[in-house]
Amino acid sequence: MPVTRLILAVLIATVAWMQPAAARPLAAVKASGELKVAVYADFPPYSFEQDGRLVGIDVDAARALADALGVRVSFMVREGGENLDDDLRVNVWRGDIVERKVADVMMHVPLDHALAARNDDAFLCCAYFREELAVLHDTAVVPEVGSLARFGATKIAVENDTISDFFLTSAFHGQLRNSVVRGRRFADAEEAFTTGAAPALMAPRAQLEWVVRRTPRHTALALPAMPGLAKRSWTVGIAVRADSRDLADALGAALGDLRASGRLDAICSPYGVTALPVAGEQ
Repeated sequence: MPVTRLILAVLIATVAWMQPAAARPLAAVKASGELKVAVYADFPPYSFEQDGRLVGIDVDAARALADALGVRVSFMVREGGENLDDDLRVNVWRGDIVERKVADVMMHVPLDHALAARNDDAFLCCAYFREELAVLHDTAVVPEVGSLARFGATKIAVENDTISDFFLTSAFHGQLRNSVVRGRRFADAEEAFTTGAAPALMAPRAQLEWVVRRTPRHTALALPAMPGLAKRSWTVGIAVRADSRDLADALGAALGDLRASGRLDAICSPYGVTALPVAGEQ
């Protein structure tokens, strides 16, 4: 191919990539008979494969949302990017770099004002879950966790590059740094705890409650003070394209019904997870 034609082809491909993917508001979703949902890969208890089947709290909630709209559900299972901004761009409004496929809705998005402000091509809404950092400990080795300072001489496992990892590395002027056992994935951190390599595990509460159902150890869940941490609890919602507000309204109403009717509690129960109240609930 001549150089000029090659350059033209690259420019056309670049322009095509820069164009946002087409929106699918409520009418288009209903007309297609399908709700396309983005969930994270390998993210128990929210979305993961078990016996060759996609399961999890977010997966089951998405199925219930599709039922409420009277359509079927299809899933885009995506790895997490470098940050949430990348995830919103790839999953909701621009698409992946190869096929530019986007979902109608992305599950499990923290409802953070700063995140929303710098991602105006996405609309973050519809709180349905609340998460908080906690510590799971083996009571035979660590009877109680009144303060995280007790891990100055006791190992504690975390998933690498998470808020738990960052906090424990810097807390108490770095005095806990050498006690942190890092797993590349959450499953690796869980294994460190279950095998006894670390008698404690720090992570979001739902993930720890999931571990409780799977470990043979006698455990307790602790909520110690985390001095210096700006936010230890956060609300989880969904994201759609900024021009799909009517779809967001319909999904928000369906999520509200899931919580009010107790169906979200029923979805969480098989995973051992507590559906904590979100803002506005008692």
